[in-house]
Amino acid sequence: MALTIKQRVLLFSVVIAVMVSFLLFFYMAPIQIKVPKIQGITLKNSKILANFLLTDHLGHPVRRKYFLGQWHFIAYGYTHCPDICPTTLFTLSQVADLITTANHNHNTMFIFYSVDPNRDSQKVLAQYINYFSKQFVAVRADTTVDAEIFQQSLGIKVDIDINRAEGGEGVELVNGDSNSSNYQVSHGLAIYLINPDAELQAVFLPEVTELGMTAFDSEEIFKDYLRVIKYYQKRK
Repeated sequence: MALTIKQRVLLFSVVIAVMVSFLLFFYMAPIQIKVPKIQGITLKNSKILANFLLTDHLGHPVRRKYFLGQWHFIAYGYTHCPDICPTTLFTLSQVADLITTANHNHNTMFIFYSVDPNRDSQKVLAQYINYFSKQFVAVRADTTVDAEIFQQSLGIKVDIDINRAEGGEGVELVNGDSNSSNYQVSHGLAIYLINPDAELQAVFLPEVTELGMTAFDSEEIFKDYLRVIKYYQKRK
């Protein structure tokens, strides 16, 4: 039986409504973006940094807004560290070279945070960081409160053992006059990647070598860095 004009119009309207509904569902449904696997952890939902106040090696204040608009690598340690800290910074200098050579410079900066501000003065940090790169920035906390806020925001683990100070004397930390400069500092080993929204986006962890040593590989960090950036861009 032939359809009337009214029935044809109604049927056509139903078909159009179904198609529109399908298209709306297709384009508005949340896109599942796979979190990239890296040598470490990519945060599915980035973590906003806390409000803190640090000082860089030139004496400039560094607050949360400092990290807006650029990618930042953050390594941490102390200048008296004999091996791990300088090795990590040297590896990051290689990463910086790889980024520049590959023309993938997404306005990326490199930060070294001192967990030992008692000995790592602004002057000491300025001299130390230049050994690795003129473009790197070293920062320190001026108070124990600022240190705790920043370290907890990233999950930095550090232990300063005042009981191992020379002669068993105590140590006044952060802007205090220490009774001894010979004390034990131990800390974790990780490199943090902050996205342009001033949020923690990824944590790079070291590999364990055949000799049982922990170390970072510059090429792996570079590749993982690109994976994280791609993930961030897709999420945006």
